[in-house]
Amino acid sequence: MKLIISILQVEQVTQSYVDWFSNKEIVRYSDNQYRTFSFDGQCSYVEGCLQNDDVNLYGIFDDNTHIGNITISGLTSHHRKAEIAYVIGEANYWGKGVASFAVANIIQKAKEEFNLNKLYACHASGNVRSGKVLKKNGFVIEGIRKKHAFINGVFVDQIDYGLLLEG
Repeated sequence: MKLIISILQVEQVTQSYVDWFSNKEIVRYSDNQYRTFSFDGQCSYVEGCLQNDDVNLYGIFDDNTHIGNITISGLTSHHRKAEIAYVIGEANYWGKGVASFAVANIIQKAKEEFNLNKLYACHASGNVRSGKVLKKNGFVIEGIRKKHAFINGVFVDQIDYGLLLEG
């Protein structure tokens, strides 16, 4: 694998990318399971991110193959904190360190480019893999919101994580 992350451009939107969000296994722990996606809608979403100073949407690529996304939002916060979220849309890349690679890259950007004090993220309690990614990158559990999310027809806990970037 030759992984890179770069700001996702509208011309990089493909039908394969749009189809990630129709795959029940990919959206299993995400609010995206309640949304509908279209090619034009994703192009508009990417364009909106490009025009929004508060959020950066990065594509995760293996060579030229778009395999996932990672976002950092809250870049204009006076509190110098931002939230990250990620999806690996190509299931054959699951469990291969792709999400950890992307999170590590965002941590570096958060420190060096954005001068942030803190990153935070969350996941549904059943999403054990996401928790492993965050812990591997130094995030710590800051709290558990009981029955906070309605996922796959049931209320589940939300696990909140934080990472302080400055000493």
